[in-house]
Amino acid sequence: MRGALRSVLFLTCGGLLSLTACSEDLPPPTYSGDPFINVGELMQTTVNARAVALQKHDITRFRLTLDHADTGLIGDQQVYYDNLAQLPIEVLRYRVLTDTITLVEGSDDYWAEVVLALKLNGYDAAPVRSRDRFLFTPSEDGRHMLISSTTDYEWEADHPGNVQPWDLGEVQVEERSGVLGVFDDYTEDSADDVLDAMSGGRDDVRAVIGDDNGKPVDGVVVYSLQDPTFLRGLANQTVGDPDRADGLTIAVPVDAGTPSKGAASFRMFLNPRVLDQAPVVLGRLVRHELTHALLGARGRGAPLWLNEGLAEYVSVRPMPPAKRRLPASALSVGATALDLPGEAEFAGPDAEGWYAVSWWVCEYIASAYGEDLLLLLLDRLEGGADQAEALQAVLGITSSQLAQRGVALMTTTYDR
Repeated sequence: MRGALRSVLFLTCGGLLSLTACSEDLPPPTYSGDPFINVGELMQTTVNARAVALQKHDITRFRLTLDHADTGLIGDQQVYYDNLAQLPIEVLRYRVLTDTITLVEGSDDYWAEVVLALKLNGYDAAPVRSRDRFLFTPSEDGRHMLISSTTDYEWEADHPGNVQPWDLGEVQVEERSGVLGVFDDYTEDSADDVLDAMSGGRDDVRAVIGDDNGKPVDGVVVYSLQDPTFLRGLANQTVGDPDRADGLTIAVPVDAGTPSKGAASFRMFLNPRVLDQAPVVLGRLVRHELTHALLGARGRGAPLWLNEGLAEYVSVRPMPPAKRRLPASALSVGATALDLPGEAEFAGPDAEGWYAVSWWVCEYIASAYGEDLLLLLLDRLEGGADQAEALQAVLGITSSQLAQRGVALMTTTYDR
């Protein structure tokens, strides 16, 4: 399952299995003048060794970068090592941010922020850069810096959404036909069902939106985890409460600190509570999220009613019309619709009904103008373009007229 490891970092003395006995070792850290220069170099040597060990699956080298005084650290890092060993890693490298090195008062220990660049082969368009904060402790001979902690709770509280599931606890990874599934002990028994739904769903979604959506990679990563830690890290990054969502599509930025660099990939989250649903229900949810993931950045900035309505429209296409269930609140919400919904409606208590209204607006567009107009409209509204102008140019009607016609078609179809 593992892809080729195309980018390999080497220690200053390549081929060594430890951090010791190297004729070109840096001198011990100094604590006068500008002490952080040598300290930073030693830290970088350590994280370089860590990167090599993770890519080469060399547990001996990996453990030699750690301070063994803390057995809890060793256990947690073994879990991390085992998690990454399951991933198809193409690029993995660390960089110590030397301007963040801080001496712990009354000790020889140092905190420093570290950037990890990690690229999954076939799933990320570019390495994903994330920050962490490590504590480094000098070795007994003072010639090396060892990692003594990878956890700073106060710092992490100020940097939410900075972690992936494999950073948080033990995971099980499965891969099939361009789908990478990340599960835990609670959800692992559903892995086959999820991967089957994902593999089949991709073909169904492509049949509507096409293959060429400007995505440089075709693989899709899906998470399904019982532990809420990862999901809660997405707070304030989603529309509505992520805990209430059955599924989410997550844009993973190349660098969270530099949004202009764009997304490296679009990954999916499936709430474990949906895994016990009938295959037809799970399949519909998977196709909805796959629509977002496979469209990627296409239509970014277009209104929510179109993005979500299109995803709902695509999700039901393989289903017989009689099986396309409508939420119970949809007709009552539709009866109040004077215009197309906005962010407030999608984040409110009647969100489920507004999803349905948006779906049937898209059904109306496809039936009255042709399915191709849905994607044309998505492209015209990308980047926050003026909605009124785009609707007039593409459809020749107002947003209010479009909402009313979509609701009328929904009511005619279901109110029997």
